[in-house]
Amino acid sequence: MTTSDERAARAISEMRVAASEYLHVLEQAENASLDKATWLEFAAELGNWSAQLRDGMNKANKELGIASAREAILLYLLHHVDEPVPADALASVSGITEWGRRVRELRVEFGWPIDSGVTRDDLPYDHYRLMADQPDADLADSWRVAKEARNLKRPGGKSEAARGRLLHYLKEISPLAADKEQLSYVAKIQEWPRRLRELEEEGWQIISNVDDPNLPPGSYRLPTLEKRPPRVREAIKLRYKILERDRRRCQDCGRTPALGATLQIHHILPVHMGGKNDEENLVTLCIQCHGGRHSLMSGDPKDELLNPEYQADLQDA
Repeated sequence: MTTSDERAARAISEMRVAASEYLHVLEQAENASLDKATWLEFAAELGNWSAQLRDGMNKANKELGIASAREAILLYLLHHVDEPVPADALASVSGITEWGRRVRELRVEFGWPIDSGVTRDDLPYDHYRLMADQPDADLADSWRVAKEARNLKRPGGKSEAARGRLLHYLKEISPLAADKEQLSYVAKIQEWPRRLRELEEEGWQIISNVDDPNLPPGSYRLPTLEKRPPRVREAIKLRYKILERDRRRCQDCGRTPALGATLQIHHILPVHMGGKNDEENLVTLCIQCHGGRHSLMSGDPKDELLNPEYQADLQDA
């Protein structure tokens, strides 16, 4: 009676044969006089041997006690915690074409903190990273709330309804953060970042990693349920423009949110001395360098575009 190890080795041998035949077909194609019809015949053979390779992978997984594609993906990620892994690697270890759905199940249903280029701005789009070796109950609960928010019937047109769902979701999980995938899922529209900016204009304090470097890039949170006075739309748009112009980097020390910097916008010539909200009079600074520019200021510095009343504080300091 053969053991599971022996049966796994047999499956691997079958894969080796399939791989050898795959290479043989490629050699034939390389040396052939190709036209469309001839190439399609080669492509069909390659597809056949590829399928046999996948079958062998699934047999080996099963014999080694890996019960499903989802388990294979999780075990592989657990061997590479906090390391970016390419999507092709996950597709290969899963042995199925719908491996992406299994990754989503691990995040949404079981709370495994798996980031990707979809959820974070600092990862390549086709890479994934398991952030911890234990599932996150808060993440699973956040996705449960996201499903509820997505199904809410909101008044108004598509944009207004999306804005309402986003606000409901951020309130429900506050002060925890939501990533891009969750926000896009809740909003049900591609223009969800614009809806977030509109909520900022209404006075909701929506924080990104520019304001809180502890947040992953591409994540947002609502730190308080208290709504502030509406902000000037032009000021919010101008702030994003200056941040992009300065490459989201402090123009004094060079630090970025990835290096722990909280970024703010500063008037080079203060407003009380005649300075305007012109682009050439605005610069991106980290909170420490901003405080240094205002050495007479008491308390923590604030973003001068989002807090116009701060200019009065500076004048009195």
